[in-house]
Amino acid sequence: MIKVAIIGVGNLGSSIGYEIAGRGIVDELVLIDTIRELAEGNAADIEQALAFRNNMKVYAGGYEYAKGSDVVIVTAGKPRTPDMRSRMELLRSNMKIIRDVALELREIGGAPVVITLTNPVDVMNYLMWSYTHFDRSRILGSAGQLDSSRFRAVLSRILNVPVLDVEAYVIGEHGDSQVPVFSRVKIKGEKRTFPNAEKEKINEELKGAASEVISKKGATIFAPANNTADVVESVLQDKRDLAVCSVVLDGEYDVRGVSIGVPTILGRLGVEEIVEWNLDVAERKLFYMGARELKDTISGILGS
Repeated sequence: MIKVAIIGVGNLGSSIGYEIAGRGIVDELVLIDTIRELAEGNAADIEQALAFRNNMKVYAGGYEYAKGSDVVIVTAGKPRTPDMRSRMELLRSNMKIIRDVALELREIGGAPVVITLTNPVDVMNYLMWSYTHFDRSRILGSAGQLDSSRFRAVLSRILNVPVLDVEAYVIGEHGDSQVPVFSRVKIKGEKRTFPNAEKEKINEELKGAASEVISKKGATIFAPANNTADVVESVLQDKRDLAVCSVVLDGEYDVRGVSIGVPTILGRLGVEEIVEWNLDVAERKLFYMGARELKDTISGILGS
């Protein structure tokens, strides 16, 4: 019996639930929200959508209903809005929410894989690990695959090639210091080099990808929902796929005490392996810049 719980089922959480349900990869899906009627309404809506497809059980409940979950997805918190210049503006309000959620999960116990989406996701994922005291392999932030999908979409458009012919990843902070790994980009399986002017153009489009969607429809929903469902599927089906996730590092990439996006191998226990890529000089510099900024932010809020 495979069970997934989603904590926070507004636009993003409910979309993740619907995507997971449509894939038929779980037996039970429980939706948890401070607005109980919202959770109940979304549960009924998803259940009715499946009536011709599968026998999955979908229901709403309190935190006690998350007990026994294989995966817990956390989207609870204030979302980024068009007037916000940075995800970091959500820090103070969302850290309190994450603390409360983490303490509830700690009380429930068990050994779920916890996937954090609340922004700023790298900081919130670190706090989730810190407050739950769970093993770091079971706590991961869903953002790197989203950044990587945006990178692939931008490259596809600029290079005029089908997006499925593009292999490209973004690591590092989910924010201004994100690291598009140009040194590992492949088109139709062949490595592609980029002059600096081309990199700058691609970077400019990539950095504005999320803001453009938010300014036009109020929030990013479908892309993070789909990418998170991919992560959940990799974990539940023990696929051992490579995925960029925010994880707490303990010496990997010579970094400690911070959660940041890195290539991982995902399996039934969560992060089975952290893959250390050889980055070029510019990529390493940007990666460590993001790591330092995140570490300073974490030290500031935990020390305050």
